[in-house]
Amino acid sequence: MDTGLGPLGILAGNGDLPLEVANAVRAQGRDVHLVAVRGEAEPGIEAHPHTWIGLGQIGGMLRAFREAGCRDLVILGGVRRPDLLKLRPDLGFFRNLPLILSLMVGGDDSVLRRVVSFFERHGFRVLGAHDVAPALLAEEGVLGGAEPGDQLRRDIALGFALIEALAPLDVGQAVVIAGGQPVAIEGAEGTDRMLARVKEMRAAGFGGQGGVIVKAPKRGQELRVDLPAVGPRTVEGAATAGLQGIAVAARQVLVARRGQVRQLSKETGLFLVGADPQAQSAAAPPRADGDTNPGRLRWISGKVKWRDIRDAERALEAMSAVGPFGAGAAAVVARQHVLAIEAGEGAERMLERVAGLRQWGDRKSRRRRGVVALRADSADAAACAQWAANSGLAGVVLAGAWPDRERSEFASAAARAKLFVLICEDHR
Repeated sequence: MDTGLGPLGILAGNGDLPLEVANAVRAQGRDVHLVAVRGEAEPGIEAHPHTWIGLGQIGGMLRAFREAGCRDLVILGGVRRPDLLKLRPDLGFFRNLPLILSLMVGGDDSVLRRVVSFFERHGFRVLGAHDVAPALLAEEGVLGGAEPGDQLRRDIALGFALIEALAPLDVGQAVVIAGGQPVAIEGAEGTDRMLARVKEMRAAGFGGQGGVIVKAPKRGQELRVDLPAVGPRTVEGAATAGLQGIAVAARQVLVARRGQVRQLSKETGLFLVGADPQAQSAAAPPRADGDTNPGRLRWISGKVKWRDIRDAERALEAMSAVGPFGAGAAAVVARQHVLAIEAGEGAERMLERVAGLRQWGDRKSRRRRGVVALRADSADAAACAQWAANSGLAGVVLAGAWPDRERSEFASAAARAKLFVLICEDHR
């Protein structure tokens, strides 16, 4: 590497990658300076030149990188979307308030594109982890454990095909497949919590047995700041969830702490493979195509705002995208961000977990935001209406041909819960 480029700036969130990339870059002879998000980054980053910073200190972030002489930046590690009421903003925060407000809307990829644009406008060059530490990328082939059998390879192919189908929705990077059926789709909760959910599902007696977690970037994803990664916690989570292995997109997913990952794979009996996602998707078992038209919305009851209509349409799109895979009895969208898509757990359980996924100060706000779309025959009306209200959602979309009596019952239950109700009878 050209060491005349000056120190590499690393904006460090949570997880192992910021430290691992810093170690790899310094081993190549280039200095680094980490600006570590307080409450997110690991203490180990203090082994390198660093500055601790609060998430609301936008001006402080820029100043720390400039004072360290950084022109190139990488952004690594997750950062939870914060409660705006708890931020301690500096002057730079208020100077960039339009950007901050724009981060409230959309999925992770759309948000991160705005973050990249922000740093570029301030004169920095944003690089990806794969640009500065390419040895961390998963190669093609078996990376740990044994070669998966035919059924698991079919599950892997199906997983890549499902991630491809989800690409336009800017939803998660991982899915769990077992016995040819989706068991879980990563939403706003992240991979670790998705695996914990699979463990809970199976302890309750559903969700199948065995299977694989498949992880890959979404088509068109901003890879400089959102390259997927697996590490020891992924192996541990997959093992406790009763899975048989992990499949990742070769040359598009980072493997953190590779030596530990291999050792854990050996101890748990799990495999880890890198595969070409396009070739795998093409080899996936054929799905029932059907008509995936999201359909037209019609008002039934309650007060509806324009933003609610947009969220409702996106929820219907999510259901349509995964319907051919045997999933999508329900979906939740808030601020155009797909929070959750049902895949084997049932609509009521999905709504139970959505309360913990609300974003950006919504959890303490009295304002209701977001919509749950429910397929006919998917749920108990009264229970789902109450869970939607408990989760802070604003309303419900009844998708498909709901019988008149059930529609009336749901409208009554929603009215008691102070939710609006829309219907989309031609949804497929």
